[in-house]
Parts: sequence; structure tokens; C-alpha cells
Amino acid sequence: MRSVATTVVIGVLLAVGDASAQEARPSTLAIDTAVSVDETIDQNGNHTTGVFVDSVVSVGFGHGLETVIRPYMQRLPNGEWNRQIWLATMRYERAGRIGLRVDGGLIPPPVGYANMQLRPQLNPTIAQPSSLFVPLPALETRGPRATLLGAVYPWGANATVSGTHWDARAAVMDTSPLRSRRIFAYEDNNPPRFTNVVVGGGLTPLFGLRFGASVTRGGWLRAGELPAVTTDQRATVVTVETEYAVRYTKLAGEWTHDGIGTSHGDTSASGWFVQGQQTLTPRWFAAGRVERINGPALDAASGTFDRMRFNGTEEVIGFRLTPGITVRAGHRAREAFNGSSYVHAGSLSIVWWRRWI
Repeated sequence: MRSVATTVVIGVLLAVGDASAQEARPSTLAIDTAVSVDETIDQNGNHTTGVFVDSVVSVGFGHGLETVIRPYMQRLPNGEWNRQIWLATMRYERAGRIGLRVDGGLIPPPVGYANMQLRPQLNPTIAQPSSLFVPLPALETRGPRATLLGAVYPWGANATVSGTHWDARAAVMDTSPLRSRRIFAYEDNNPPRFTNVVVGGGLTPLFGLRFGASVTRGGWLRAGELPAVTTDQRATVVTVETEYAVRYTKLAGEWTHDGIGTSHGDTSASGWFVQGQQTLTPRWFAAGRVERINGPALDAASGTFDRMRFNGTEEVIGFRLTPGITVRAGHRAREAFNGSSYVHAGSLSIVWWRRWI
């Protein structure tokens, strides 16, 4: 996979040189970078430092064509560094009464509103929505851990059409939203490739208000991946989201339901989050998020599923030092799936963002 990413980067550089040599098709280069550093300490004295470096590079070739690459680097809570590419797509975009956009390659996530919060300057809080990264309870004995709706940047193709008050999309991708793949990783450490089909759309009845939904269907667990799994298992992921912005207030929410096939029969997981941001002054703002996840937990002795819940809240106050630098301080409380009480933590974050070209 490393060679694939390298080939994409080299192709972009060659294309830039070729385009710049032709006056009929001048290239347009855009680069922006976001960096966030977070310090968190919980009530038990556990201290973690998170670092996130994220860049987006796009090269336009004219006639609606461009290439977009998004490399990132992240320091995980255990101190390890994760270096990946989240986006490497060739895009065609056409404006008009009915707009069209087509992506092919390592495409933007076609599923879920939560994935739109991954860039730190776009996330109103410090933590990301838990649906993206908190593993569900075990669905199989010694099996892979799934998430309600992972941070999905798959290989595939996506087509979106849109009008003034509506949009619709269809995508084919190589992984289930339940299990994320890494580009720079040994194939044995990645989930098997499955064809997953996505259809979705949205309505914008008035300026600042949007309702959206999507359905994803495909395999998530391969036959033979575990001794007890003798047939491919499939999953259906349904998302419903909304976003409303008026004056100095922005509200958003998402509900997700997973219908999951296992060797012990079908089961399901569901969850939701609601978040808001209020601009208090030109520099000060407040934000918060409430989230819940209801997941199945396998009882290995009986082969049945119990239900467990994850609960979380976060409150943040932010200050914009400059248009590109924001400081945030917040409180977070989480009750884990197997927990009996909330664990409280305080966080301090600084986010820097700049568009270079």
C-alpha cells in the first residue's frame, strides 16, 4: 500500500509539472495545514498528550479536474505515532443548476456527519465523536473490535449530484464503516476487503438547515477470519443527521444504527450525539457534545448478547487568539461500556491552521 500512495504522490507532482508547461491548462495549487496539541488529565491522574498534524493539498488541472491528497500524522494515547494518508483522490466537479462531483481513489468518507469533524479546526470541541473511535463490546470470541461508525477513508468511487435544496450520492468502497483500514500497514493487520455500497442524500429546506441520511450495506467479517466464522458476515449501517446554523449558533446531531451479522446470529448497535457551538464575542465561544452508544456484548458461555451502554459529555470554552490560532479548555466525562460510573477529565488544546497557497 505504501507503493500505491507513493505512486499517487509522484503522479501529482508529474501532473503539476506537465500542467504548468501548458498555457492552455494552467495548474492551481492549494495547500493548508492544521496542527492541534491536546493535554488531558483524568481524575485518577492519568495524563495523555495528543498531537495531530493534518494537511490538504489540491492541484487543479482545469475543466473541473483536480487531485486532492491529505496526509496526516497523529500521536496516539499510548505514545506511538500513526502516519497515514486519509485522502488521495482524483476529482471531477461541475457547477450548474444541477451540480456534479465524482471522486475516485482514496475517497472522502461517504458515510456519516461525524467524519466531517476530523479536521481539528472544524471540530467545535476538543475530543472527536466517540462513534468514530470507541470500540464496541466484543461481537465474536477473540474477534476484531468494531466501531459504531469508524473514521472511514476507503478506496472506492463516489458520485454526488446536488441542486439548490437537495443532494444525493452513491458510492462503492472496499471496507465496512464498522472497521477502518490503514494505508501504511501490513495487509494482515488490516480487515479484509469487502465491497460496500452506499446510497444517501439530503434536503436543505432553508438556508442554514439540512437533513441527511445514508444506508451502507456490505461484508464486515470474512469466513475463516475466526474459527467459528464459516460464512461471510454482512452489516447494514443507517445514519440520519441534521445541522442548523443561524446567526451565532450552530447545532448538529447524528443517529446511527448498525445491523450486524455474527456467527451467533444477527445483532445490532445504535448511538447518537448532539453538539452545539455558540459564539459569545468575536473571540470567545462555547461548545458542547452529549453522546450515547448502545452496543451488544457477547456472552461466550451462552452465545447470546447482553446490552451495554456508553455515555459521554463534553463542555468547552474557546478563545481565538488570531484567525488561525484557537485555544480551548474543557471538561469531559465518560462512562465506558463496562463501567459503573463516569470518569472525569480536564483538557487543554491549542489548534493552529493556515492556508499556505
